[in-house]
Amino acid sequence: MKYKILKDIFGHNSFRELQEEGIDAVLGGQDLLMILPTGGGKSLVYQLPTLIKEGISIVISPLIALMQDQVRSLQAQNISADMISSAQSRDDVDEIIQKAKNGALKFLYLSPERLNTESTYNLLKSLKINFFVIDEAHCISQWGHEFREDYRALGNLKHNFPHANICAFTATSTNHVTEDILRELRLEEPVVLKGKIFRKNIFISAERRLANGYPQLQSFLNRHKDESGIIYVSSRKKAEDVSVFLNLNGYKALPYHAGLPQHVREQNFRIFVNDKVNIMVATIAFGMGIDKSDIRFVVHMSLPKSQENYYQEIGRAGRDGEDSEVLLLFNAADMVLQKRFLHDIQDQEYKAHLDAKIEGIYKYSTSEVCFHKQLAEYFDDTLDACKDRCDNCLESDALREDISREAQMFLSAVYKTQQSFGKNYIIDILRGSREQKLLSNEADKLSVYNIGTHLSKKEWFVILERLLELKILALGEFSALKLTEDAIDVLKGKKPVHIKSSRLQITVKEKKVKRSEEFEYDEILFENLRMKRAETAKELGVPAYIIFTDKTLKHLAAEKPHDKASMLEVNGIGEKKYEQYGEDFLELINS
Repeated sequence: MKYKILKDIFGHNSFRELQEEGIDAVLGGQDLLMILPTGGGKSLVYQLPTLIKEGISIVISPLIALMQDQVRSLQAQNISADMISSAQSRDDVDEIIQKAKNGALKFLYLSPERLNTESTYNLLKSLKINFFVIDEAHCISQWGHEFREDYRALGNLKHNFPHANICAFTATSTNHVTEDILRELRLEEPVVLKGKIFRKNIFISAERRLANGYPQLQSFLNRHKDESGIIYVSSRKKAEDVSVFLNLNGYKALPYHAGLPQHVREQNFRIFVNDKVNIMVATIAFGMGIDKSDIRFVVHMSLPKSQENYYQEIGRAGRDGEDSEVLLLFNAADMVLQKRFLHDIQDQEYKAHLDAKIEGIYKYSTSEVCFHKQLAEYFDDTLDACKDRCDNCLESDALREDISREAQMFLSAVYKTQQSFGKNYIIDILRGSREQKLLSNEADKLSVYNIGTHLSKKEWFVILERLLELKILALGEFSALKLTEDAIDVLKGKKPVHIKSSRLQITVKEKKVKRSEEFEYDEILFENLRMKRAETAKELGVPAYIIFTDKTLKHLAAEKPHDKASMLEVNGIGEKKYEQYGEDFLELINS
């Protein structure tokens, strides 16, 4: 039954990684926590079992835009789904409640705030619920990146609905957050499935931002003409400013932020999803609110709050599995600004936790280690360097400088101060500071005192970052710098130390992004199919990707099916899709 529904309703020939194990757990009535990257197919894991099981599935989701998107997608497949939110009138809500009570709905989407009311609990107790779905489950953890107080109350579901299993889903979860989710939701002997972090279709790059970053942004956008993308900014004003700049320079862009009236936000969202503009310039409020599959790029104009936020946001790109690119523009001032937002937090442990996250994303941005590898390790996964899917691995594109002499200076200063001091103290020695602490310790008598004045304090910090990356130095107790075994080889001149010159001297350069493997297809037919899809989407009033994704259109342009049977062999097309759109597209292919 599950294989038939997979093909007929969802149009897929096979399951992706971990999908079948998740579906079997849901069908078996087990609690489930699934950690799978964006685009990994989490929604299928609960949508398919709902079509097999009796009753209604209750989906808890944090954003109205996200719920609207998923409901629209299900309805487009003639699957009965609806949502209850603050954006609806009382009459609309009453009508949806009646449909749910009459058994006319298979899916009911709710926000956590809506769920945590007495009237909603009374409604749910009157329904035949097969299981609960907790989407974006990391929001329940204080140690996650999008903690929501109302998510805490979801722990009461087990007590109030003991016979319904709970299925939680997230794309981002460290081991700490995973333990928090399991504990807070009180899951009983849950199946825990965790996919690999690596997204091979995404190329990652990061650059220090020069001034406002506009020339770097334009250079990047030149590689993505007429493609859909999101540009993340740090404030409402920047969302407006960048949007105006893009429109003045020939791009089609709209802003999206919390300062816009709700009807304007929803309108801008619809315009973007329906491909009437290519670019959405958004604050992080847009992060989880989009299920558009053909986003080809994501740009951050400043440093995100954490690696969780960053991974979640770049996950909007390439959900269809096609090549996509992400760019992070940053500078040290971004870190200072992010830390200012922490000043009013009273809980010192939580404040220190958030501070460490900001430090972590800055180190990620400046590092020369494979970006994909860094992300994997942050989320307690293991990964070899990607070799060609990030800037850091394309070493041939990066000019490198030998900093062995400076490394020896730094290591000598650490050694001559008995490995007892932190970074600022060591750099002050190298630069000949007259700080009272140095003088009282007679640091000015050391042979390394004042030998590093040819570099600025910022440049020495960059060199320290490199030595820590290469594990030539390590951090000890109270952040004191410690020499490792590799440090001896550097001091003796047996091990050279190199750094990307861009870290010490910034220049804007054109990048040549290596694409992942691509199959051949008829490009003229593909463009005709895209035009046909746009016409059909406009007639039906739905986003184009809901009809067929770009990847499915490329397969059609490659395989050129000639009848229903051969068209159903194409991945992405099942009986349901063929009934709705198949004959029109087949006629175009045959012509």
